[in-house]
Amino acid sequence: MNNFSVSIFTPSGVVIDRLESESLTVPTSSGIVNILKGHTHLITELDTGLLQVNTASGETRHFTIAGGLFKLLGSEVKVLAKTSESPESIDVERAQVARRKAEEKLQAALPTLASIKYRRKLDRAKARIKLANLK
Repeated sequence: MNNFSVSIFTPSGVVIDRLESESLTVPTSSGIVNILKGHTHLITELDTGLLQVNTASGETRHFTIAGGLFKLLGSEVKVLAKTSESPESIDVERAQVARRKAEEKLQAALPTLASIKYRRKLDRAKARIKLANLK
């Protein structure tokens, strides 16, 4: 018996639709949350990181997530992310360049908003590189 149907949506399209899974590990603004069968309903803000889906067939799938909302209602999980990528779509060289640029920008004295912007870019680049290394 499958426990969850997982869908990931971004402004640019559907990343995954109704992937049957047994458990999830989700990066939320409150920390990492493990979702197992019988988990209570949940709506939470997403953080930047890797979302891990353990499928009903025993496969483990990973996706980058950069902000957005997570909703678990019954056996349906919907992820509304600002950005999300699967390992196959990661351009490692581009992610490494983005990481270097963000690190360089963070070395300078920046206004608070700029610092937050480049910290997010750095976190996203690190998540993309980590995901690419899981292939």
